[in-house]
Amino acid sequence: MLPLLRAVVVWTALLAVVILPRLDQPAQATSYVAVTRLSAYDSQSVLRQARDLRAQAAQEAKIQEWAQELQQGMARYQAELKVQAAVKAEADRIASLSNHPPPPAYIAKIINDAFSPLGSRAVQWAINVAYCESRYHPNSVNSTSGASGLFQFLPSTWGGTPWASQSPFDPVANAQAAAWLYKTYGPGRWSCVG
Repeated sequence: MLPLLRAVVVWTALLAVVILPRLDQPAQATSYVAVTRLSAYDSQSVLRQARDLRAQAAQEAKIQEWAQELQQGMARYQAELKVQAAVKAEADRIASLSNHPPPPAYIAKIINDAFSPLGSRAVQWAINVAYCESRYHPNSVNSTSGASGLFQFLPSTWGGTPWASQSPFDPVANAQAAAWLYKTYGPGRWSCVG
């Protein structure tokens, strides 16, 4: 009986360890493949969603950056408008002391920027001279003397200023050179004072 029992135990173990796992294996493989395909699809879907969310976040960050740049630009523009309005008001006040019209806002700012370090009387003097010399036109040329620009520099005088390498028709350079000449030699270089 012992050999028969031994045979039954061996066959049962063989059946449990070797044969039965092989019978169930194809069914497991099919379900494993289905789960793997589903997982791969889910992974791609999650990756696609993450990529889309990153792209959307990047676009929103760019929009925020542009909005900030726009706000800063508007603030700078508003500040510049206030400065121009203040300079124009001062130029109007100075011009009212004379009997000629005030300069355009951009010319008033150029003259004020150049002459304000020298004091308000220098600014008033400069506005009067610019009106008298060129009627505030930076492209004016005296056909007789060849004097050019906002403050009507003669070529020889222009050549002796630190702005000689620039055009005398550049109103900023012309006003800066006039302020330099005023500061260095006084107002006597101009006979036309309004």
